[in-house]
Amino acid sequence: MATRILLADEHQMIRQGYRSLLDKEPDFEVVEEVDNGEAVVRLSKESRPDVVILDLAMAGLRGLQPVHQIVAAAPRAKVIGLSRYGDRRFVVEFLKAGAYGYLLKDYVFEELTPAIRAVQNHKTYVSQGLADLVIQDYLEILRHSESRFRTIFEGSTSGLALLDQESRIVEGNPAFQEILGYSQNDRHDQELSQLVPPETAARCKELFQELMAGERQSFQIERQFKRKDGCLAWGRLTVIPFQSVSAEGQFALGMLEDISEQKQAEARMRDYQESLRAMALELSLTEARERRRLAIDLHDQVGQILALAQLKMSALQASASAKLAGPLEDIRRLLGQTISYTRSKTFELSSPILYDFGFEAGVEWLGELLQEQYGLRLQVVADRTPKPLDDEIQVLLFQLVRELLGTVIRRAKPNQVVVLIHRDGQHLLVQIDNDGANLDLSADPRQSTPDGLGLFSIRERLKYLGGHLEVQSAPERGTRVTMTVPLKY
Repeated sequence: MATRILLADEHQMIRQGYRSLLDKEPDFEVVEEVDNGEAVVRLSKESRPDVVILDLAMAGLRGLQPVHQIVAAAPRAKVIGLSRYGDRRFVVEFLKAGAYGYLLKDYVFEELTPAIRAVQNHKTYVSQGLADLVIQDYLEILRHSESRFRTIFEGSTSGLALLDQESRIVEGNPAFQEILGYSQNDRHDQELSQLVPPETAARCKELFQELMAGERQSFQIERQFKRKDGCLAWGRLTVIPFQSVSAEGQFALGMLEDISEQKQAEARMRDYQESLRAMALELSLTEARERRRLAIDLHDQVGQILALAQLKMSALQASASAKLAGPLEDIRRLLGQTISYTRSKTFELSSPILYDFGFEAGVEWLGELLQEQYGLRLQVVADRTPKPLDDEIQVLLFQLVRELLGTVIRRAKPNQVVVLIHRDGQHLLVQIDNDGANLDLSADPRQSTPDGLGLFSIRERLKYLGGHLEVQSAPERGTRVTMTVPLKY
């Protein structure tokens, strides 16, 4: 594969000279030419060259910042600087910035080709006239940098591993070995993808290849990693490009965090949330059962007693004197009002229509009741298709619809509400539309309502059933609330 080269020099004739020199090499390919500093970084990122030949006197370059930018934009690119100045301090700073080579312009035509080949082999190249001046300073910097890196690498509490271009683990720090239960010798020459389950290995390799190709600056995965004892432990792996200060070649640095406790805590939290949903559902069903029991007691006991009292009062009126006829009629009328009130409360507590005729009929009755209570137009439209639902699920959905309708009516104060009940494949959809004020019910999902535990509770109960709640609200357009539940629970 040809070495891709970007030429950056503001003088066209000089670029032509460099190109003529490089065209003689069959494995070199000049992919871009740049005549100003501002375009260097952009084209380095776009064309992804292997080597950037950079004239340090080119217009638009300010200090070492362009070198940092090129290295960040194209991690694979090796930067070779060209200059007339041989100040050793500047040369050292230029190399520290991430460059691989520094050539004096007086020696460019003799040294450019060998310099490109050297940096492609991950070696640093400095003009022969500067080597003796620079080498001692640079080696001292390398020793200092290596010492700092080694201190950080060995002492880090996070697992760190040095990976080669094939994702093989060259070295791991003590924390890395402890997380995976391996000794340092065990890990040599093993690929990163061998640490993850087979279904994850291919994606791990793909991400690493993209990183080495400069197509991404880093990648992170959360997976279960295989320990030496065969057990699986959750880890978060972050991988970034890395150039060793003491070894030749391009590397990557992997940072592994043990997140087993975090995953266990998340699992416990999910179990806790599931338990809360189950409790909320059971509370709703318990409430419905208690409402049903009270309604039956009111009907069978209180209602019957009141009806019997009214019959006896009618019989008493027939034999009473004219003096008592008026007071007895008042009592009979009060008994009639009490019977009507008791019957109404019986229906409000637990509608027999819901239990006798099903969910759709129950919602239609509820619509008539709310329409009468609040003086608005409330229309229930059902498609009448078969909707297989357990009795308890029908009761729960009826409660949810009642809570939502109560919230919408009191807060939005609409003139018209439409409830659509229809089947969508294997799901039941209940859609509530109104023309009232805009309601931002989704702003605080835990906002309580007088009819229940609030929208948060409604959502949680629906989740337990495998359903969900969607709220759409916009100014001047009212609010639409849609409940979706699977028909086979």
